[in-house]
Amino acid sequence: MAPKIIACLVTLASNVVAGLVVFFVMLMTMNGYSEDDAMFGIVTYVVLAVLITILMSVSAVLLVRNLQKRKFSGVAAALIAVLVFSVSGAVLKGICGVISVGVAEFMRVNY
Repeated sequence: MAPKIIACLVTLASNVVAGLVVFFVMLMTMNGYSEDDAMFGIVTYVVLAVLITILMSVSAVLLVRNLQKRKFSGVAAALIAVLVFSVSGAVLKGICGVISVGVAEFMRVNY
């Protein structure tokens, strides 16, 4: 049980840090947008980032469980899960940042 909890918490923390970094870069990217247009992009990013963080944390727990069933040690299973889902979460959050800037641009051009 301990490797699952540790993997979940470490993955959660790394995804939160990655999300904050992407969020501040996204804010710098949307510097010239009006508040009305940028708000749609920010809300889009926050919703997607929270969903990705939850998904990555739960997935880390499930991967640890599956690796332990295959006779991996708890430490090895937790390290593999944290590495896989921290990197995956960071990449997905970068993609979400691009999507949210696209949403803000769409709102600026069309409305």
